[in-house]
Amino acid sequence: MGWTVTFDSNRRQLIQERTRSATQADGTRWECLRHTAVGNVLWTVWEVTPADPKPPMAYREPYRYIGCDLLAPGRKGEGWGYKDLCESMGPCYNTCPLSYLDMAPVADADWRAQVRAWHASRKRKVDIGDVLIFEGLAIPEVKIVSKQGRRLVGEYGGCLYRIPPRILAKVVDQRLAA
Repeated sequence: MGWTVTFDSNRRQLIQERTRSATQADGTRWECLRHTAVGNVLWTVWEVTPADPKPPMAYREPYRYIGCDLLAPGRKGEGWGYKDLCESMGPCYNTCPLSYLDMAPVADADWRAQVRAWHASRKRKVDIGDVLIFEGLAIPEVKIVSKQGRRLVGEYGGCLYRIPPRILAKVVDQRLAA
């Protein structure tokens, strides 16, 4: 529910600790199959192999899930901390690598749709002269007047606005330049 803060671990050490495979006292094995940090969000794919059951318990199949650890530095004199989440909690972060979605069964279809939409929006091709129509922003649309790499500048109502790549997720329609 809350955050766990280390005493003296730096970010790299915390990531190593959070992705270390382990075996519990009962024999259950936790193995981190893949991990990547996107900003201060650590994405992981875990495979859990339950311990050998003792009668009368039935055998349980290994299962996989996608983990999402939020990372942050602690206060002065503390190390880095984390808040662990998993896909079934519907994390509000959509930066999970697409390849991870294929490695674990679906626990939250809505969240996976948001992740796929986020990745698609980052691939959106925008040229000078295009008009982007937004949903959920104070500015309903902009006409792109400048482009430098992924940085866009749009005009609306005589004012110029910088359009960072993350805002492209709010585009609901795009009219292409003639």
